[in-house]
Amino acid sequence: MATGNTDKNRILSAAFIAIFVIALVLPLIFMNYKPDQISEYENKKLADWPPFELSEDYMKSVYDYVNDRIGFREGAIAVYTEANNALFHSMVNPLFMWGEDGNIYYRDKDYIAAYQRLNTDREYIDSMVGFLEKTDEYLKSKDIKFMYFVCPDKKTIYPEYFPKTVNVNENSQSVLDYLDERMGDTDICYIDPKDDLVAAKGNYRLYNKMYDVTHWNDRGAFIGHSLIDQKVREWFDDVPPLSEDNFDLETVHVDSLDNAKFAIDEDIPLYVLRDDETADYTELLKTAMECETDTFYTHHINASAPNDRRLLVFTDSYFQSHQKFYDNRFREVYFVHRQNYDYVQYFVNLTFPDMVIFETAERSISSEMPLTTDFSGYRYEPAYRGDGSYTDNPGVTYDITRVSGGRVEGSYIYLDPADTTPIFRMDGIISAPGGSGDINVYARTDDECMECGYNALYRKSEEDGADRFSLSIQRRFMAQSRIDLFATDGSGNAFLLESFEVRYDG
Repeated sequence: MATGNTDKNRILSAAFIAIFVIALVLPLIFMNYKPDQISEYENKKLADWPPFELSEDYMKSVYDYVNDRIGFREGAIAVYTEANNALFHSMVNPLFMWGEDGNIYYRDKDYIAAYQRLNTDREYIDSMVGFLEKTDEYLKSKDIKFMYFVCPDKKTIYPEYFPKTVNVNENSQSVLDYLDERMGDTDICYIDPKDDLVAAKGNYRLYNKMYDVTHWNDRGAFIGHSLIDQKVREWFDDVPPLSEDNFDLETVHVDSLDNAKFAIDEDIPLYVLRDDETADYTELLKTAMECETDTFYTHHINASAPNDRRLLVFTDSYFQSHQKFYDNRFREVYFVHRQNYDYVQYFVNLTFPDMVIFETAERSISSEMPLTTDFSGYRYEPAYRGDGSYTDNPGVTYDITRVSGGRVEGSYIYLDPADTTPIFRMDGIISAPGGSGDINVYARTDDECMECGYNALYRKSEEDGADRFSLSIQRRFMAQSRIDLFATDGSGNAFLLESFEVRYDG
């Protein structure tokens, strides 16, 4: 009998050891080895295998890799997340948190601090306003309309549902309050839709309770863009008004958060443009244009528009899907990520807009922007306002360093009709007796005069000590005509550098 018990114990022990070994080995066997993977529940990029090096950081990187990619990890997180929500109404997620009455809010520490009015960076906001003033001055000099639009956070429009455990420092100014104050000291066309949204929230839900809580929904967006439309109609009588009659208002059901795999049950509003006559030309310039990022970049053309106007919008994710409020109304609509702030002048001279909008989300002003967007020392090349006459060249010379989308030979620019490159680009360096610090370079066609400098180019010139210029023009805007490359000195005198004849030649 004792022998039988011993055998039984051995079998149980062996089974236990086998199960234990299997439990250790299986997660390793089923590890996620694929590169560039995203966790659906945590909304983060999983660590990739690090290149080998003899360092403590290497071992930490290996640990992070194994920890992120161990088998069954995603399933375990799913069970843990759903169980906490079901049993304790607790959201185990690094991005989101429960508020009151079933509302979800962004969990980011800067977002919470902004709600508490603890991180209103007046110095940074002052620098941003300075950039906007320079932008407004530059665009006015080119007879281009300019507007700055700020998009309020959900916490600003629905503070009553923010977690009650978070207190507000009532003695401090919020980001929007200080921004409103500073913008009120300028002549810039500025729209903060906060008051209009608060007034309307009793009639409609303007920010969803749970889905995409870092942005307004389409009802809120329509109110904001309607405020823009009021100015558009003041400025341009040939642009049709923004009207709900041109849209179908649909209801879309969602069962998971937008940025994390977390079960929800919500219906959200969606405006769909009727009779959309626009064509998507987003890929036309994308591979050839100069920029910091092409995220959010779109380009729509409506050949049936009742005008020839072009709209250029520098945007973040708040306006990402809202070209629909401008399609069918403008001939061309460009949306460019606002992180391309160093390239505002570049895009203006590339697209020839009638109107420019610069938009930022409220939350970005107290979190992401101070880390990524440096407005200090910002410079616009002044628009040429002369009469078109030239004086003698005081000895200024230029060297072409790069040409794309065509070729330059002497005083000729040759464009190959078979070449599909959408942008003709010519880069160069200016040299002048005694230095070229006061020299500005321009290019003039039959219809347009373009500045050949922009802030990103100035930053590069300062880094390498060369005075650079760059001409970028869409080839569809070039005809068999002439392009004058000329410069001005500190006294405003204009002198010709070269007069190029444009020819089509394969």
